[in-house]
Amino acid sequence: MGIEIEGFDDLSDQLSELQENAESVDGENEVSVEELFTEGFMTTHTDCKSFEQFIEQSPWTVKSQQDFEEIPEDKFDKYVDSHTGFSTWEAMMSAAAREWVTRQLGL
Repeated sequence: MGIEIEGFDDLSDQLSELQENAESVDGENEVSVEELFTEGFMTTHTDCKSFEQFIEQSPWTVKSQQDFEEIPEDKFDKYVDSHTGFSTWEAMMSAAAREWVTRQLGL
């Protein structure tokens, strides 16, 4: 006599896919600005449609990664606080990273 659980194979497949997806994001990942700060993220959490627009509307001229890194953190935090739903740049990046991981996991 055996017990048959309906839907078990589907659940098993879904768990296997989740495990594969989790393994693909384990460790350090290089993620582009576009992947991290999607249009959906930006329109939900900021007053801009893209990260590019967010930076263009800032008081700084950013033409390179170095230009961005030279922005004083406390001043950028104030900019983030007044143009997003986050109080700091770190909080904004963390939220975007959580959303990216969620997408990668297929959740």
